[in-house]
Amino acid sequence: MTGPLPATRGAFPHARVAGDVVHVSGTSARRADDTIEGATVTDDGMVRLDAGVQSAAVLANVERVLTEVGLDRTDLVDVTAFLVDVDDFDAWNEAWTGFFNGAEAPARTTVAVLALPHPHLLVEVKATARLRDRD
Repeated sequence: MTGPLPATRGAFPHARVAGDVVHVSGTSARRADDTIEGATVTDDGMVRLDAGVQSAAVLANVERVLTEVGLDRTDLVDVTAFLVDVDDFDAWNEAWTGFFNGAEAPARTTVAVLALPHPHLLVEVKATARLRDRD
């Protein structure tokens, strides 16, 4: 995903720096225009959701948040993923593997949840990164 980040859906930042730690708020596959990557509605009203596409988009959005503070995926130290359906774990794991592409990945927790803030969202991620030495 490219372009501006979507606005947060509340009174909180995309990321908060505390000392040498960056906390990334819950991030989804939502685009700046409020549509959701990996969610399409057909002309007849059928909703098609793709957990793999959403998973890749969520990770891309997390990295976009990190770039706002001069970081990237290699600075992540911990990620928590929230899946609406645990059956989407394989799609999430595949996106994760592709995102890190053999590089050292951060610690990770994946949990299933009852729902996310929009019915078309299948995945949300919160993350923690470390700031680089500023020498």
